[in-house]
Amino acid sequence: MSLVSDMSNSQPQTAVTLLQGGPALADVKAVACTGRWVLGNEQGQVVAAGALPALAELTLELRFAQLVLRAPGMLRLDLEINVIEDDPDSFSVWQEHGQPVQLVDEGDLPAQWFSSYVGQPLRLLKRLP
Repeated sequence: MSLVSDMSNSQPQTAVTLLQGGPALADVKAVACTGRWVLGNEQGQVVAAGALPALAELTLELRFAQLVLRAPGMLRLDLEINVIEDDPDSFSVWQEHGQPVQLVDEGDLPAQWFSSYVGQPLRLLKRLP
């Protein structure tokens, strides 16, 4: 984590990454969501952080209870942050660093958004807090 100073506030804010490989967000509310989202490919693998350079061009914002994503040439994508996943069918097993992990697929709309933006089939996956 890095520290980003905010001139309007005497306390420094911590910049955190919400989406693996994406930009950091300097928002105190974001700390609870650090590392929550990752992208997965068609082979069932979590994509490594540096594998998708296009993610560096994303802008992220927390607005109310939503994560708002923007990217060049794309409509904005709003994701609900505090959805409680209590249906066992919403979990699937993915491989990350050679280890199986259970993640929640965020659905077809975010998958299509990221696939269109990056130019390859991807699924947006969420870790549980």
